[in-house]
Amino acid sequence: MRRLRRGTLLLPLVLCCTLTAAGADPFQAALDDAGAGRYGAAAAGFFPLAQAGDGEAAYNLAVLYATGRGVPQNSTEAAFWALKAELTGLTGAGGLRRKLMDGLPQDTGDSIAARMEAELTPAARAGDGAAMLALAAILASVRSEPDPAAAHAWQSIAAALDVPGAVPARDASLTMIPAAERPAAQDQARLAFIDWCADRGDAAPPNCAVVTAAQGAPGS
Repeated sequence: MRRLRRGTLLLPLVLCCTLTAAGADPFQAALDDAGAGRYGAAAAGFFPLAQAGDGEAAYNLAVLYATGRGVPQNSTEAAFWALKAELTGLTGAGGLRRKLMDGLPQDTGDSIAARMEAELTPAARAGDGAAMLALAAILASVRSEPDPAAAHAWQSIAAALDVPGAVPARDASLTMIPAAERPAAQDQARLAFIDWCADRGDAAPPNCAVVTAAQGAPGS
């Protein structure tokens, strides 16, 4: 288990998390490198873990970029990795991401969101429920112009696939849509599910047939 170390997010440098159990571990090795002032080695250690979806490694890489330790200081890269950490649900990552993005031009923030969307979309299209919810979170709250209907569509697909947490997320997004527009948003979500099912081909889950058949019924 890794335990969050709370403290100042930017200068002085405070990285996230330690191990409670001893043993060889790439994350702990990177954390040890940082503790010894070997920030370049720490960045090299955190990077592949962060790419693979380790939220704590992504958070620490964001801190290194924000403080310019081991990598050239770059607030855009710092915000990207903080967003990646936030999407894993890591406590504190959202605060760091917002603090960093508040200091960036709006179009830079949107480019960060677009970069993350491009990374998540193939996984979401392939059926990764976590990617669907992460993509919806960007659409709903990271873009400068949120798209709650598109977020609701991905959350509806995830809910149909029984992804944990999808139902409350879907319902929350629906409340962001004006009441008069909610039936259209639900229709958009149904069509998005049908489109997703078509992409899956023979690997589509059985409930795809239910929704696809209903689409062809009179009045649908």
